[in-house]
Amino acid sequence: MWSFLQMAIVPHVLLAQSPITGNVKDRRTGESLPGVSIAIKGTTTGTATAADGSFTLRFPQNKTEVTLIVRFLGYTGQELPITQDATSKPLLIALEEDRLRLDEVVVTGQGMNISKRRLSTDVVSIGEKELKDVPASRIDQLLQAKLPNAQIKLTGGQAGASSIVRSRGVTSAFNNSTPIIYVDGVRMDNLNTRAAIGGGSSQGAAISAMADIPMDNIERIEFINGGAATTLYGSDAANGVIQIITKKGGSEKTELTLDTQMGVETSTNDYLFFDRTKELLFQNGFYQKHNIGLSGGQGGFGYSFSGGYTKSTGVQISDNNSNERIDLRTGFRAGLGDKLTYESSFSFINNSYKRNRNGNQGGYTALWFAESGASAITGPQFNPDINAQSPEEFEQMKSYVAEAERLQNNKISVNRFQTSQTFRYNPLENLVFKATGGVDYRVQNDKVVQTNQYLSHTGGKPVDNQGSIVNYDRRFFGLTLELNGQHEFKVNQFSFVTTVGGQLFRNEDQQVAYRGENIRDGALTISGAAVRTSDEFILDVVNYGIYVQENIGFKDKVFLDLGVRGDGNSAFGKNIGTQYYPKIGFSYIPSAEPYFDNIASIVSSAKVRGNYGIAGNFPTPFANDRTIAFTGFLGEQSASFGQPGNKDLKPERVATFETGIDLGFVGNRIILSGGYYYSTTSDALFMVPPAPSTGESNQLRNIGEIRNKGFEFKATVIPIETSDFTLSATASLNTLDNKVVSSGGAAPFNINGFSARTIQTVVQEGYPIGFLRGNYGYFNAEGVLEETEAQQYLGTTIPNLFGILGVNLRYKKLAFFANADYQKGAYASSFDRQFRFNYGASNEGIPQAEIDANKRTNWLNFTNMFVEKTDFLKVRTIGLNYTLKPQLWHGAVKNLAIGFTVVNPLNFAASSFDPETTISGSAQGQGGATTGGISYATYSAPRQFLTSLRLNF
Repeated sequence: MWSFLQMAIVPHVLLAQSPITGNVKDRRTGESLPGVSIAIKGTTTGTATAADGSFTLRFPQNKTEVTLIVRFLGYTGQELPITQDATSKPLLIALEEDRLRLDEVVVTGQGMNISKRRLSTDVVSIGEKELKDVPASRIDQLLQAKLPNAQIKLTGGQAGASSIVRSRGVTSAFNNSTPIIYVDGVRMDNLNTRAAIGGGSSQGAAISAMADIPMDNIERIEFINGGAATTLYGSDAANGVIQIITKKGGSEKTELTLDTQMGVETSTNDYLFFDRTKELLFQNGFYQKHNIGLSGGQGGFGYSFSGGYTKSTGVQISDNNSNERIDLRTGFRAGLGDKLTYESSFSFINNSYKRNRNGNQGGYTALWFAESGASAITGPQFNPDINAQSPEEFEQMKSYVAEAERLQNNKISVNRFQTSQTFRYNPLENLVFKATGGVDYRVQNDKVVQTNQYLSHTGGKPVDNQGSIVNYDRRFFGLTLELNGQHEFKVNQFSFVTTVGGQLFRNEDQQVAYRGENIRDGALTISGAAVRTSDEFILDVVNYGIYVQENIGFKDKVFLDLGVRGDGNSAFGKNIGTQYYPKIGFSYIPSAEPYFDNIASIVSSAKVRGNYGIAGNFPTPFANDRTIAFTGFLGEQSASFGQPGNKDLKPERVATFETGIDLGFVGNRIILSGGYYYSTTSDALFMVPPAPSTGESNQLRNIGEIRNKGFEFKATVIPIETSDFTLSATASLNTLDNKVVSSGGAAPFNINGFSARTIQTVVQEGYPIGFLRGNYGYFNAEGVLEETEAQQYLGTTIPNLFGILGVNLRYKKLAFFANADYQKGAYASSFDRQFRFNYGASNEGIPQAEIDANKRTNWLNFTNMFVEKTDFLKVRTIGLNYTLKPQLWHGAVKNLAIGFTVVNPLNFAASSFDPETTISGSAQGQGGATTGGISYATYSAPRQFLTSLRLNF
């Protein structure tokens, strides 16, 4: 009897636990697709395809039929019913490319998973397949020329330099334009300008917190902008949201991936004025990046690990622009029963920079010394026209500069830890709850050591007891907690997706500067300094919000999207209660209509969308409080008026209306998208000076109005498409019109730049934010300065046209790619040119009659002569990749990819200087827009020639 029961039960158990196996390929090319998500609907069981496209998935016990959900970014998803009997044979799943991506599932903008066809906004998604071959060392560089409706410009060539990230204009004169950044649902520190009390820019370029956001182990990146798209992110989402989702697991078998990139770095000399500057300041450098990845899983469990090491010696002499980075990242996914899933990610990054001085720092800085003609007044005082120097004089200058660079000791170190913990609970197939909590902790230390030897050498005379050490420490702690739920419901031809959630985040930013003066050479701490001083800055903000939204669909082709978020914030004034951000939008899919069949051979797919929504920018924490200032006087405490405070202080409200259409032609081999947006910032924050009789300081008030409007176009064209050969091209074009409609009576004010007699970037009613203001000189017929009008409009720093270009060519296993971006319509001032004229290094286009008459004394009275257009086209990368499946080590190597890439290969610009290196116009601290606009002794990003090798085991 027992034997009979064994015979009856054991086969049934084996059958119930038999695996589902198969392979996923591209339907057209037959190429195996790694990283495809395979999940069993309604359970926590899931996996991903291996490097060869294969997968294995356990069939759940006590079930005879399940539905497989197959999803991969850029491809049409599938839902496949599978019976127990069907598991006896491997499945062959062929996925079709989805170029319009109507059915792509995204999380950004809704808080939880939802199909793009239901959205009234455009979400740009970039998958691992598009990212893995781009040789980038930081996230903003990775996204350059990848986001069709956003512009990312590195403002300097020094490692870790800040960037200007701009999409749909500049919404605030008070806040920078960097989007919120999330990693696995946790908000990241995204400070992209200098710290409040120094650091970063003191070494010549602001240090960016974006530069050390985790780069490896990314599954996909999503980007949204616009009021209705960012409404659910609340009081500081007006600049858009970048969402980074990392890997949490792999296939059923353990996979090992080894990546290495190595190559030569050279200086970008396209914008150097003197031919000899290259020999004076630059050298070839070496770049290397190595990464190891490990992933796998079984049943409902998955894991992913990556560890990386990057080192760049830089291209400046004495390795004075070097960077060394170590990063570790892990991701886990575990099914805790049939209804509960746990996901976790951790990352640690250590970034070390060595910096030299550049920009406007006084004394000796290498580029200012060489390119601005300052060698005429600093140190031994050489001929400022270094091209005209004799060989002997140039050798003396080279020796002087080499020693000045060697004696510098400016270092920055960053340690960053980030974690995200997420629980998903599916009590019902159409109901899911998600709880996310996480931390971003970032510590940055900047150390500037100036020895007496350095000061003696660069000052031209011996000094003693003047050495100094300055430390800038910044500690950022961010906490994110979010709980939301989503319910899907269908009745007849209607579908409803309801999302409800709440979010709390707290950001703490503590900055301390401590300085020791009169310190001996060789000291590295301020403990031995004769004079010690310090300063401190603290920022602490808490924001809590509740949101609800309803997405209603009819026949899966017409959708209405409604939502609202209510926020409370510690930075709001006492008289300001909850701030509400509503949104409404629609989406219509004409290609789902029966009548569309008549034109489907020409117009293959179509989507029409439109929306209106509001997002915010919250004010500086503590600016709402009235304070008393205490300072020392004769060794005792003394009190004075502090901050006036503002009980009515509230966030800026950015309302955006947009409409657009997405069309696919000829089987979606031509994709065209076009849209228009109109955005208004009401309650714009301006600093308002009080009446002098009050004795009070300036106070932040909601008095302004700012407008941005423009068109957005993008296109993808695939003229050739066969199983062996594919050619595709992408392009985007964005227009932008920015204007301060009203300043609320506030006087024009400078947000960057220098003094009023030189050059500033200014906010003034009736003009774009951050326009150039300076002295405008008029010359008579003989070429002599006749009149100067002070503080005149000299041009906008915001381009009115920008976009990206890209081309991809594939022949069997060989792939070629190139991408570029461009801008038009902006201006910048070259302070290098103005200084060269002043020091007699060059005439810089100024009439000889003026020079003869006034001996260069009017050099600040015709600043307009040194303002140039910053139109440019920059090719960011050109590369080749070849992939093969070698029979190495008895088949242990599944894939091998070899690549060669040139980074920053070609530049075409209307300006004589690098139009991106405008750090002097973007190093503004917290509490100011970053528009760029002033180029002053700032290095360009280096050119790299890199080879790469990737092995999948």
